Amino acid sequence: MQLVNLVRLQQPAQDQTVSDGLQTVWQTFREMGGFLLERLPYIGVGVVVFFLFLFASRLVRSLIRRFATRIHALDETLADLLGKIAGAITVILGFFAAAVAIFPAFKPGDLIAGLGITSVAIGFAFKDILQNFFAGILILLRRPFKVGDQIRVKEFEGTVEEINTRSTRLKTYDGERAILPNGDVYTSAILVRTAYDRRRVKMVIGIGYEDAIEEARQVIRQVVESTGGVLPEPGPWIYVSELAPSSVNLTVYFWVESHQANLLKVSDNVMTGIKLALDKASIDMPYPHTVLLMKSSVDDSGEKDAPAGSSRQDNHRQNGQNR
Repeated sequence: MQLVNLVRLQQPAQDQTVSDGLQTVWQTFREMGGFLLERLPYIGVGVVVFFLFLFASRLVRSLIRRFATRIHALDETLADLLGKIAGAITVILGFFAAAVAIFPAFKPGDLIAGLGITSVAIGFAFKDILQNFFAGILILLRRPFKVGDQIRVKEFEGTVEEINTRSTRLKTYDGERAILPNGDVYTSAILVRTAYDRRRVKMVIGIGYEDAIEEARQVIRQVVESTGGVLPEPGPWIYVSELAPSSVNLTVYFWVESHQANLLKVSDNVMTGIKLALDKASIDMPYPHTVLLMKSSVDDSGEKDAPAGSSRQDNHRQNGQNR
């Protein structure tokens, strides 16, 4: 009986606690609703301000792209990136303006000051990403090469497919894709093979010592000048570059259009034509060989020759005895 009475006494207390909790929750929602109703005009103004800034950000991006297209001073990728950055800054300003319109006590300066230490930590955490980002902007701004150029960076060589804020993409001559971080690209030596419209090709042709140099020079010149793809200006240059152990080497220079595929094709035609023309002119193209000069150890009288060192020593002794 005592237990039943205790339960009956606790039941009203629990009901009262639940009732108080529900009343507190309802009071909180009423206060929030009243606050929202009170701030509703300000919220409307803030939303309108934010959408105005959002529209302005799109307008700023469009103006930057059009300006870059007209003056041709900026790369399209860089212009698009600058437009996105300007648009993002405009949206952030719109957010701050809307926040101030809704909550007049809000101070953007306090938020920016609070983000100072956080930004330093983020900078250290994303050091490599930021390095590649700023290197990409410098590459797009200074334009040491552009999309479509054929370049060589370290051991990678190919055609530039894309330059973005993180990496530079190359399509190698073997049909592979190389993705190079912009930080490495910007700090490395770069060979831009298509920076100019034409490139010089160098070949070394060896002829025999018995052949006439001027005749070989004329034969080679005729082949180079008559090969399609060789540029007439400046003309070919052929000169003797080395008296090698097995040949007289002629270095041949000529100019072609700068793309790699064209260079390989024209070089093959020129080399093949020179080989056939020199064969037709009976001019030898010797391969490396070694000549051995052997001296007989028996003279005409049938006596063996003494070594050169021994002969000199014996003559010296005989002269001393005669004295």
